Amino acid sequence: MQDLRVFVIDNSIMFQNTLVQELNKRLPSGSLVEHAGLPAEAMEKLSAFNPNVIILNFALGSLLVQQEKFLPLLVQKFPNIPIVTYGILDSGQQAAQILGASHYLKKPSIGQPMEPFFEKIVNTLLLAQGKSSAAVTRDPRKAATPVPSPAPTPVSKPQTSFVTLPANSGNIDLIAMGASTGGTEALSAVITRLKPPLPGIVIVQHIPPMFSRLFAERLNTECKLTIKEAASGDVVLPNHVYIAPGAKHMTISRMGTHYMLECKPGPPVHSVCPSVDVLFDSVADVAGRHALGIILTGIGKDGAAGLLKMRQKGAPTIGQDAATSTVYGMPKSAFEMGAVEQQLPLLSIPDAIHKIAK
Repeated sequence: MQDLRVFVIDNSIMFQNTLVQELNKRLPSGSLVEHAGLPAEAMEKLSAFNPNVIILNFALGSLLVQQEKFLPLLVQKFPNIPIVTYGILDSGQQAAQILGASHYLKKPSIGQPMEPFFEKIVNTLLLAQGKSSAAVTRDPRKAATPVPSPAPTPVSKPQTSFVTLPANSGNIDLIAMGASTGGTEALSAVITRLKPPLPGIVIVQHIPPMFSRLFAERLNTECKLTIKEAASGDVVLPNHVYIAPGAKHMTISRMGTHYMLECKPGPPVHSVCPSVDVLFDSVADVAGRHALGIILTGIGKDGAAGLLKMRQKGAPTIGQDAATSTVYGMPKSAFEMGAVEQQLPLLSIPDAIHKIAK
């Protein structure tokens, strides 16, 4: 049996921490437990952590996320991962199964012993893991009950768009990308569709420490390019992708005919570290018109000013469009200040990269 990777989602920080501690004590050696408090944070971390079981406070399952209830959205995005839910109501079991949970556990009321509950969770997680290699088994009664059908996410829609080739197409030796909220999925959609030969790619995704490495490792198993978490001293090689480590800004410098990376802690820019603007600024200064800049989905305006600086130095620039962005914040800010040369649907961006960079 593969090592257990459990992702806990509970908006009560106190109970979330308690549950994580209890799972770490009781699960088999080699198990990993990660956690989040709210749906948006969970969706960011889940793609990077790649769990084989999710455990969810059922009270969060009915929250609306992207106009869908959170639990059906989880089922849609992670169809082969069992989702174990828990709640304080006996009546929650049927509702949880209708929404797509594989299991529902009754949480003890205040004053009742918690030990049996933690033991039951562990046993349920181990049982669920044993079933996760096949299609997740849902309660057969669910078939007779109308189930909300989550709308397809923008990433899954076929998209076509005309790509304008800039004058310096084929003269690109570096690609710089930035993303935030929804970025792990957007980057996955783009990077998995790229193939050699391509210049080296440097990426800032707003992501916590450790998850940048996990995200890079997962992508590396799915892509034709080589993906790694960036480190100071890395020489940017063709057909390689470097993801900035969490809590460290990433910049480039010139080393002969190559680019070299520096990753180090620094004050937050736009309240984040790593910052897309920090990367794009250095790319504009060092690579100029020989770089391609791309800004994807995200809250706020990080990367907009840096992308404008890249464009002013002659670099072609691309922004993700509103229809396919999870949050049309960063691309919108860049577009409105004139930093975006062409705005494209997400799944048109890989084709644009190949055409411009080659």
